[in-house]
Amino acid sequence: MTPRRWTGSWRPLVAVAGVSLLGVAMSARAQTVPLKGSKVEAARSGARAKAAPPERIPQEDPSVNVPGQTGCHVDARFSGLWPRADAVTFHPTTLEEKATFAKLVPALLAAAPKQKDVPPELTNVAASVGFFLETWTTPRDTFWVLRERPDGYHGAGAYVIRTGEATSDVVQVPHPYFDIGTEDIGAGLFACPPQGRAPRLFMTATAHRYKATPGETPEDPEHPADVAHNPDHLFQTVTDLAARHLPAPRAVQLHGFGESKVQKGRTETLTAVVSDGTRKPGAWARRVAAPLEDALGGGVKLYPEGVQVLGGTQNAQARLLQAYPQARFLHLELSSRTRKALMNPARLDRLAQILFAPLED
Repeated sequence: MTPRRWTGSWRPLVAVAGVSLLGVAMSARAQTVPLKGSKVEAARSGARAKAAPPERIPQEDPSVNVPGQTGCHVDARFSGLWPRADAVTFHPTTLEEKATFAKLVPALLAAAPKQKDVPPELTNVAASVGFFLETWTTPRDTFWVLRERPDGYHGAGAYVIRTGEATSDVVQVPHPYFDIGTEDIGAGLFACPPQGRAPRLFMTATAHRYKATPGETPEDPEHPADVAHNPDHLFQTVTDLAARHLPAPRAVQLHGFGESKVQKGRTETLTAVVSDGTRKPGAWARRVAAPLEDALGGGVKLYPEGVQVLGGTQNAQARLLQAYPQARFLHLELSSRTRKALMNPARLDRLAQILFAPLED
């Protein structure tokens, strides 16, 4: 079997010897199901080829240990937020979806601090536009999850709300499948935050940024599935609703870059770029950059003072949140090596402490 690339999706990870926050130390409660495959006869000896290794399928409520973080688990169902890229037929966000989420999201955000049961009337509201509204209960948290029905994957995104005590922080993963590993990092930051600093909302795209239309390439002028550059996407609608209904929200958006292009002509290794999407970085970006430099061992640059690339100045969510005086946005670009390094739980925990530290203006 040809090894699959590391995408952050749980199922592809079990097909290779990769290490992931969502794919390490799988619980014995996970059942195994043989992969499909025909029996191959050897050309002359008649020997049968070895069967493909079994694929583990998570049960209803499994959780995956994050090594080194006692008591912290990333529920394996997070991996189900990202369907196979080829299972998604992208459709632009409809006015009905926007209107429905304008009812759903404020109601869920208002109820989340006070109760763990989903307001029952909202389940049918979500279903009216092809979304499940589920309750995920874990040893640490109860989450409310808005995700597309599997029979209608169309790249509308997935949205997870933490109930109970939480901050107004938001974790965003806009480029799954492409910025490899940001899925796992985002899920880990959201599910295993520092004590007392748990983010309220997790948001992720559910389509490849360059596969909205057949034959689409990165060089094309428009990419409708790229939520970070499409202000008409439902992802933007939910960001706007969070800005309106969370007190002083802070959204951290995770990105990745390859060293080959960015490092060309540079003498110093670039490990991360911190930006708030403007050319005049504010307090949050500055307070993240300095400790992140220590945590990652150098190569962290604050845009535009330390580096002139990867600033996210055209980012749709950055521009949107600039219109809200109490909102904050952080565009965090991570090199491929840094993303792999953050599979270390201690490093990821340190990143969470830096990102979610209280900000006093």
